[in-house]
Amino acid sequence: GLERALAQAEEFDVFGFAVPPAGDALGESGKAYALWFEAKALRRLRRFEARRRKLKSPGDWTSVPKSALKALLRKGVPPEHRGEVWWSVLGCQQQHVPGAYQQYLDQVLNPKTCEEIERDLLRTFPNHRKFRCAAGRGELRNVLRAFANHSPRILYCQGLNFITGLLLVVFQSEERAFWALVCAVERLGVEGYYSEGMTLLRADMQVLGTFLERKCPKVAQEFKKHQVELLSICSEWYITWFAKSLPFYSVLRVWDTLFFEGFKVLFRVAMGVFKRAETEVLQCGSFDSVMQRAKQWPRCMVEHNELLKASFVSLPLKRRELLLARDEALCRVEQEDEEHKRRLRRAASERSDKSAASALSSLPPPTRTNTTPTATRPSAKTSL
Repeated sequence: GLERALAQAEEFDVFGFAVPPAGDALGESGKAYALWFEAKALRRLRRFEARRRKLKSPGDWTSVPKSALKALLRKGVPPEHRGEVWWSVLGCQQQHVPGAYQQYLDQVLNPKTCEEIERDLLRTFPNHRKFRCAAGRGELRNVLRAFANHSPRILYCQGLNFITGLLLVVFQSEERAFWALVCAVERLGVEGYYSEGMTLLRADMQVLGTFLERKCPKVAQEFKKHQVELLSICSEWYITWFAKSLPFYSVLRVWDTLFFEGFKVLFRVAMGVFKRAETEVLQCGSFDSVMQRAKQWPRCMVEHNELLKASFVSLPLKRRELLLARDEALCRVEQEDEEHKRRLRRAASERSDKSAASALSSLPPPTRTNTTPTATRPSAKTSL
């Protein structure tokens, strides 16, 4: 059809994304960095394959000592082995139940959730060859619907479409992408990013603010000066695990570590982005300028190796400290929600009282026929 003809006529990169037009500054920068990184990538591939040959059983990366695996994954997984590694470190083989994906897909899903999913299909990586075709969007639809049936507390939330799209690109299999999504949400413990109220997301934005003050104080001060809330900048980063914000290869590098080291990687990378964009942040000068430039900061991170260095080497972060800060933030958010509910109840009560008063005032005035005189106690003045 026309979609297929257009897809074939355009030039795409090795990952399936449309190549930017000649002269595009960011596109040229990405190409130049990819060429520079080739020799380093080749050396890393040799080391990776040497380690792979030593696995106790094919594809079982959990048998590698944790410290060695962490170091290996931070260097990046070669594209041809990425699906295998992610499947292993996420524990998909243990969670995977043969035939269950089809069962979840066959279950009836409520029309509202179906409509929400349908609305986002065309918005998901529109510059990727796979999702420009009806067949690719059909795969995306299927995985999102199956996940909604599997996870009724979440159903569907914007952001999951980009995560699922990227998993489909890597795994090239609906079923494997589904189980990877299920396992990743569980392993990262981020259900609260997508459930009603997004309580965990709001708490984590407070936590990010706390650590930004410690690790990148100049950026934090600039945001405070212009009354910029991190929620307005970083919520997209967190709910898509950077899939919509960073250049594609940078996202892959981040996910290589995220799926093994856990949710703290989101904080590391967020601060890494701010650290590398610090000069631009300090040049903003106003709230509007910050908000206009904020989306460009992660998109410019084509130098994925430098981003990972800034995130992991320059910004040490302890999981224990993060968890403690998150618990405190969750308490504050829950208190805010409770206070909000109290205000709503109070406002509803006041509206109800006003409605009752209005109804009474609209009654006809009393007449002699429907009023009985009442005795009044004489005042001190009249009794004299």
